[in-house]
Amino acid sequence: MSDSTILTLPRLAVGQILDALYERLKVWRYTDEYLQTGYVQEPYCIEECSGPEEAREIADYYAEIIESIEKQLGIVPRECS
Repeated sequence: MSDSTILTLPRLAVGQILDALYERLKVWRYTDEYLQTGYVQEPYCIEECSGPEEAREIADYYAEIIESIEKQLGIVPRECS
């Protein structure tokens, strides 16, 4: 990323942001799974997109954002399921 923004937030708020990002990551991974197989392991909303490749790319982007935030916080990353 060439353009960046510095935010100053309480650590608890950043934790809430990470929780939300993990949920969005799950939605896109489930969307990818649904588009490839026709079903998902858990009941989940499926997002609209052009196909499984786009869903996978969006999920990967969320994973990159999460990894960047966790690296800056110096915390051990959770498993992105």
